[in-house]
Amino acid sequence: MSPRPRGADSMTIDWVTVSAQIVNFLILVWLLKRFLYQPVIRAMDRREQRVSNRLNEAQEREQAAEDRARQFEKKSESLDRRRDEILNQAREDAAREKKQMLEDARAEVAGTRRHWQQQANAEKEEFLANLRHAAAEAIQAIARKGLRDLADAELEERIVHTFIERLKSLDADSRKALAQTAEPVRIASAFELDSGLRSRLTRAIHEQLAEQVEVEYRRSPELLGGIQLARGGRRLGWNLADYMEELEERVETAFSPAESTREED
Repeated sequence: MSPRPRGADSMTIDWVTVSAQIVNFLILVWLLKRFLYQPVIRAMDRREQRVSNRLNEAQEREQAAEDRARQFEKKSESLDRRRDEILNQAREDAAREKKQMLEDARAEVAGTRRHWQQQANAEKEEFLANLRHAAAEAIQAIARKGLRDLADAELEERIVHTFIERLKSLDADSRKALAQTAEPVRIASAFELDSGLRSRLTRAIHEQLAEQVEVEYRRSPELLGGIQLARGGRRLGWNLADYMEELEERVETAFSPAESTREED
C-alpha cells in the first residue's frame, strides 16, 4: 500500500468529531432553550402581562375617573339648577312677603286714618251739637231780654204768637191733612207753657183745624226754644233751631279747610 500524501491527511473530515460537535451544539441549544430562552420568554410574557394588566387598570381607572367626572358634572348641574330654583323661590317668596307687608301697612294706615276721621267727625259733631245748644240758649236768653226791653213781652208769648200766625197761614192741603185724623193734637215746646198760653193755643187749634179735638202738651228741650204741632204723621212748628242752620253751615265751612288738609296729607 502506497503512502498517503501529507496534504490529503489534512483535508480529511473527522465525522466523529463533527458529529460530537453537532450533538454538543444541539444539546447546548436545548439547554439554552430549556434553561435560558423559556425562562426569559416566560419572564417577558409575565412582564408583558403585567404591563398589559397595568394598562388595563390604568384604562379602568381613567374610565372610572371620567365616570366620576361626569357624575360630578351632573351633580354640579343639578346643584346649580336647584340653587337657581331655591333663589327664584326665595325671590318670589320675598316679593310676595313684601307685597303682603305693603298691603298690610296700607290697610293699617287706611284703618288708622278711617278711625281718626271717624273720631274727628264724632268730635266735630259733638262740638257742633254743643255749640248749637249753647248758641240756641244764648240766642234765646238774648231774645227774651230784647223782647222784654223792647216790647215788654215774654219770649214764650212771642213764640206762641208766631206759631199761631203760622197755623193760620196754612194752605188748604196742609190744613186738610192735619184735620182728617182721629188722633189727638200733640204740642211739644222747649219751655213749660202756662195755662194762659195753652188756652190760646187750644183755641187757635180748634178754630183752624177741628173743634173739640183733644190737645196734649209736653215739654221738649231738644226743640231749642221752639214749639211744634204733630198729628197723623204731619208736623208744624217754629223753632229757634231753624235759625241755627246758617250758624251750623258756617261752622261746617270753617271745618272744611282743616278736613281738606287732612285728606291731602
